[in-house]
Amino acid sequence: MRHIWRAAQDFWRKLPYRWPASIGLAALIGLTGGRRFLASVCVISGTSMLPTYPPGTCLLTLPISSPLERGDVVLLDDGNDDFAIKRIVGMPGETVQFWRGKVFINRRALNEPYVSRNVYTYPGRRVGTFELGDDQYFLLGDNRLNSVDSRAYGPVLRDQIKRRIPVPAETSSFEPYTLPAPGEVLARPIASKAGTASSF
Repeated sequence: MRHIWRAAQDFWRKLPYRWPASIGLAALIGLTGGRRFLASVCVISGTSMLPTYPPGTCLLTLPISSPLERGDVVLLDDGNDDFAIKRIVGMPGETVQFWRGKVFINRRALNEPYVSRNVYTYPGRRVGTFELGDDQYFLLGDNRLNSVDSRAYGPVLRDQIKRRIPVPAETSSFEPYTLPAPGEVLARPIASKAGTASSF
């Protein structure tokens, strides 16, 4: 061990070797630190985020430095070799429901301008209601007909969300429509024989 330490000291004392070693070490620290704490670039290879991000799109990814919000597009560690890109739809503590092709958060309809017109969101193989825990998020791909997301593998823990992608100006909002409470029926206008509408 002493021989290694003495050889390292002799090597460091020689000026022609010190500069390349310092530059190489600084470059290595800069690359690893920059990738972790600064931006990096990823390339879309699938179709789950169509039409927002078509395959082949290069995206800038940023570390998560502020709280996650509904509508954020994130890199997700879903257990596969590459990270998946999905959009946050449900936040911790919320209830996510699917009804008639729409997404409801705590029984309020979610307006999603980034999803193509006339494309409906169905629950897939699992149930249509998901209750999220304190550290769970519900993520969906924008291409609802061709996306493996939280409908298939359930809510995602915060630790699985690795990076954030700056999103375009389109974000989700709530519509003025709510689901009825469990056990209640929707009141619908019914035409009577006299031609007037009544509801029950």
